[in-house]
Amino acid sequence: MAEISKFFNSAPGDPRTYQASDFADYFGSVLSTGLLHTDNIPALEVKCEGTDLRTYVTPGKAIIQGYLYENTSNLYLEHALPEPTLDRIDRIVLRLDKRNQSRYIRLFVKQGTPSENPVPPDLQRDDFVYELSLARIRVRANTSTLNPADLIDERLDENLCGLVHSLISIPTSQFQQMWNDFFNAKEQEWEDWFANVQDSGFETPSGAQQKANQAEANAKAYTDSAPEAMQRNLEIFNVYKSGKDSNGIYTIVEYKRADGTLFARSELSGGTSPQYTTRTITYYDTDGTTVLKTDTFVLTYDADGELISEVKQ
Repeated sequence: MAEISKFFNSAPGDPRTYQASDFADYFGSVLSTGLLHTDNIPALEVKCEGTDLRTYVTPGKAIIQGYLYENTSNLYLEHALPEPTLDRIDRIVLRLDKRNQSRYIRLFVKQGTPSENPVPPDLQRDDFVYELSLARIRVRANTSTLNPADLIDERLDENLCGLVHSLISIPTSQFQQMWNDFFNAKEQEWEDWFANVQDSGFETPSGAQQKANQAEANAKAYTDSAPEAMQRNLEIFNVYKSGKDSNGIYTIVEYKRADGTLFARSELSGGTSPQYTTRTITYYDTDGTTVLKTDTFVLTYDADGELISEVKQ
């Protein structure tokens, strides 16, 4: 059993030397493997001009097991000629190769197998090679060009690629359990209170006012503790936006836990962009699929089109 500490300067009689793998281990322990991004929009996008058998990858950066990669300009990749009668599916991968004869991260075309029902090739992930799939494309039989419509982006699929995020985070499973306990307690309080009201009948105005004041205090406590407030601490979750409309507004925002399961989904609907009239927020259990609750808010705007209120229904 050994104690390991890094990184320190050398001193006379006490040299300290480190390998590149030491730095990669360090960064890999605090940052996940994936694509570096801005506002959850990754670079390294795969595109196809549709005039030849080439795809190209736009500039961007990635981190794979602590090793950094950067592409500084559009990089074109050549796909092999198709079969006369059978289609195949190729993948465009970013490959970390730690073998001594390689020691690099580079882009490659990973060629699929021609078939009547082609499937994309598996990614290689072992002690020495680790691949991320940026996209896949169907290479049609007996053609000399690639069709952009056959290109499928795989960058946001966490099983194939994904985005870089911090591995130092709040344990969201415990956080979720705290919310479940809170929600169940409030639900029981409501049932007890409602049963008491049914048993006691009408109250005096002063008694009703006291209960109204208490209800207002309870409502504030709920607002401060419920998932709506939790969402404001977005560093806890990974945020994914989609459904971008003609005005540049993302109509769907998903909040995912560190393990990739869905915590909440916010969706705009109704009205006309950019003045949507409804926001629906759905909260999910730790499995990411079981719905815990759904909240609906009505959005209103002033004469200048500025959002002035979101009222829960």
